Amino acid sequence: MISHSKPAPALCWARGVLRPATEFRPHVSDRAFRYGDGVFATMALERGHLLDAAAHASRLLASADAMGLSVPEAVRSPERLCEILALLGASGSTDGVVRVQVSAESGGRGYGRAGDGSWELVEIHPFPAPRVLTVAILEPDDAPVPALPSVKSCSAVAHVLCARAAAGRGVVEAVRTAGGHVLEASASNLFWIHDRALCTPSSSLPLYPGVTRSVVLDVARSAGWEIHEGEFDRAALAQAGSAFLTNAVRGVEPVAELEGSPLEWPPELEALREAVQAARIEGGLPVPS
Repeated sequence: MISHSKPAPALCWARGVLRPATEFRPHVSDRAFRYGDGVFATMALERGHLLDAAAHASRLLASADAMGLSVPEAVRSPERLCEILALLGASGSTDGVVRVQVSAESGGRGYGRAGDGSWELVEIHPFPAPRVLTVAILEPDDAPVPALPSVKSCSAVAHVLCARAAAGRGVVEAVRTAGGHVLEASASNLFWIHDRALCTPSSSLPLYPGVTRSVVLDVARSAGWEIHEGEFDRAALAQAGSAFLTNAVRGVEPVAELEGSPLEWPPELEALREAVQAARIEGGLPVPS
């Protein structure tokens, strides 16, 4: 008789303990659950390397500081985080999406928080499937601007509504606007090409300037691209010949269709995408064996 062993359950790290992900439940008084009182970071794990590890760790600390939260020792440094990923089963061949959440400690009912105590949750998820990226530009009333746009807080309803607006338009992603300016998509920064220059909304606008956005700008400058960071209205995108979105999971993602019009993906942008990915891997940190 042949015995078929069951696959090992997926694990998570929560409150300093390694446990099956199916057994973790937030407490009913958990403040991230009740009020979105917490922060998070999402990172890519490629061939056992945590991409842009130091930059993401720095962003997590900055977001927590902006929320008045301490960060548990387990996720304060990229090196410690990689040790946890190894405990979760990651190895030198692992690809996946890493999500780190820092939640304010549980407390009583009400908005007031006692102190800056927090606890951590670390998970590894499969990479999402590739997609053909169609994009619409929203009106200001279609999706709100996040209350703290430069902080990755667990209060993400503005991003949820942006994604909902995209689905309502029958597209994969949508770009929010405010004050007459284009900003960002639900979980990505926006770039486009006009007159051979690389354009992107300024980080001074109410948006989240992601880590991958910074890598794109650094690599493009080194490669001699002309770059325009500024305040653009939606008419500026009507003249785009090519466009792409960036985030930590999908990297540089070409836009196939913008506002119903097909866009090109020229060789120079493919070369930029490859250079950006190489830089992200170079800035990665290997999971210890």
